[in-house]
Amino acid sequence: MFKNIMLLASLIFGLSACATSENYTAQLNSEVGKTAPQLTAKYGTPSHVKRLANGDEIYSYVSINEQVLPNPNYYFNNGFMTEDEMFAPFTYGGDAIPVGSYMGEIVTDYCNTKFYLKNNIVTSWQWSGNSCVAM
Repeated sequence: MFKNIMLLASLIFGLSACATSENYTAQLNSEVGKTAPQLTAKYGTPSHVKRLANGDEIYSYVSINEQVLPNPNYYFNNGFMTEDEMFAPFTYGGDAIPVGSYMGEIVTDYCNTKFYLKNNIVTSWQWSGNSCVAM
């Protein structure tokens, strides 16, 4: 049983370690020559479409993911905060939880991918961001 768990953990770690920006670049290279319907079938509706004066189009796909990494003081209070201070953000009373440096760190992952289409065919692409990766 332990062997199976370790094998599964190794497999999951191994697969997640394969997601790289180089693989993403290779994936985007394979999209050159595809039609607009093929592109939207794979990636969905673009976040934005820019139509140029010459009739060409730029399809933009943007993904943004924000995460809060909690401050360990909420879990390992060493006595410098009272219980009321420690749980104040969670008993705020409003419909939003205030997030600040005392609560933790906010990490934003984003990827902006643009495809240039000439005569409805992908001719080039570009990406920017810190989470543009593929398996």
